[in-house]
Amino acid sequence: MIEKFTISRDDSIYECFPDVCMTDTGRLVITYRESDGHSCQEYSHLLCRTSDDQGQTWSDKLYLVKSEAEGGVLFKWNCPRVSQLADGRVIILCDGYPVPPGEGGSQYDSKIFLWTSEDDGATFTGPVETPVCGIVPDKAIQLASGRVLLASHVRDDDLGVYRQMVHISDDGAATWRGPITVCATHHYQSCEGGIVQLPGGELVCYMRDNSRTGIPGPKCISWDEGEDWLGPFDTMMDGLHRPAVGMTDDGEVMVLYRFMPGGPFAKNFFAYKETVDSALAPMRANQTGIIAPLDHDRNAQSDSSYSGWVHLPDGRFFAVNYIKDDAPMAQIRGYYFTADEF
Repeated sequence: MIEKFTISRDDSIYECFPDVCMTDTGRLVITYRESDGHSCQEYSHLLCRTSDDQGQTWSDKLYLVKSEAEGGVLFKWNCPRVSQLADGRVIILCDGYPVPPGEGGSQYDSKIFLWTSEDDGATFTGPVETPVCGIVPDKAIQLASGRVLLASHVRDDDLGVYRQMVHISDDGAATWRGPITVCATHHYQSCEGGIVQLPGGELVCYMRDNSRTGIPGPKCISWDEGEDWLGPFDTMMDGLHRPAVGMTDDGEVMVLYRFMPGGPFAKNFFAYKETVDSALAPMRANQTGIIAPLDHDRNAQSDSSYSGWVHLPDGRFFAVNYIKDDAPMAQIRGYYFTADEF
């Protein structure tokens, strides 16, 4: 059974693009954006909140940054993500760029900014601008070796394709090198990559296909900690948008995503679960994943399914998502579910 509940709903604010991490103490930290719409023009604020009871109750809002339009120009904070590094630091990151021109401008001009907490998400310092370019980043992913990866993408007008990239840090997110191309091909409009490290050390990057034709979302695989990538390969997730990727406690890969086959926008929020062998299988015929529906947006102007999730100590999954549904503006919704849904 899927339990759905409201984390935040203010019908005067567009609350969107949430993510969550669980710290070493068991605390949940969520981050999301407040704005005047999906493509905001007037204001764009980032905040975080914490929960010490597995998501049942949440702290007051802690604003990381507020931005309001001045002279017809807004510095837009776009899509925040949150994770914890091995040294205990909680890292919130977000892409930022001026509107206008917005995403229609050079996406290489968009930069990723970091906020850091050393007290379990109670307070944050930042933002610190990084040299990492692009939009809609993945969360900072730390590998078993200590290396940190940060994925983002651009629309490369010179090549006429979307370019999924990754930057690498070998000093705890202090400095970065890259970009390294994960995927750039005319077959897919590959973007919004989410990376997971498998138990054997391999990396899989699952990506959105932005054609809105319902073709399978692609994946690429790396055997050398992100230096080189093989692929792209079809996944079993048709119409894949914004994958939120991780390992479950029982050693499988789970992806939460927006199902976008074409037609009405962002109606369905899905979860996909597969074995490690399936994740490493290049051919779709050898993949064995299972898809479970989590939510449906009934709003005539639907908008949903940028999300994050964690595996709770009691065995349940906790997910956070934005969705319009029964609200005039987007709201932040939480979910509990178990592996039985698959």
